[in-house]
Amino acid sequence: MAKAYMQEEFDELMGKVEKADFWVPEYLELAGREKWARVYATVNRGWTMTSNIAECINRHLVAARELPIFDFLEEVRKMFGRWNYNNRRNAEPSTEYLYTVHAAGRRFIVNLDNKTCSCRMIQIDEIPCPHAWAVIKKKNLTADDYCSELFKPHTVVKTYDVVVDPLPYEREWKIPTYISEDVVLPPRYKRPPGRPKKKRDKPLVELLLGKKRHACSKCGQTGHNRRSCSNAPRRK
Repeated sequence: MAKAYMQEEFDELMGKVEKADFWVPEYLELAGREKWARVYATVNRGWTMTSNIAECINRHLVAARELPIFDFLEEVRKMFGRWNYNNRRNAEPSTEYLYTVHAAGRRFIVNLDNKTCSCRMIQIDEIPCPHAWAVIKKKNLTADDYCSELFKPHTVVKTYDVVVDPLPYEREWKIPTYISEDVVLPPRYKRPPGRPKKKRDKPLVELLLGKKRHACSKCGQTGHNRRSCSNAPRRK
């Protein structure tokens, strides 16, 4: 229900939930549908969820995590400084037709002039949905004309306009009194035993799929490789 773009899809799923437990719809209603359902969202582009930047940052800070907090933050500052500089240096800068697109046994109405589709994906995410993409490719149009300005290169470049100031020598710091006299208390929780983990927590999908098993290149069976293979060689 949270990810539904169309009202009828939301209502259908809500009906299934009500059959399973009639208390749940009432609880969700009290929480406010605009807070958790895409169909009732009061703003656009707010439901695109990704952890790509967090995963990238974590991968570059694996070694830095072993440093004291001050040195760790200094590494973070220098990393963002390099990224902003490189990205800022490397960054480069319809029609009125109405179409019907058939997909998955359904018909969707695409209006490129209004940048709308009956699936409502393009209106909410402000990037072309698969149905609009089909029309754009057929007409050999430029997809940039149907994307929000927030997704375009000249807007992304503004992200790197923020200057990451270098940190002066420690003896030259001018620390306000309210900071220097502030007492930093230890954390309320205790550190768990053992070494802190460095690998990310895998989502449920990856855990269910499991690790891909590789086959032996000598006999074609799984569970071992060609070095430990004791089977007859595979015939070609």
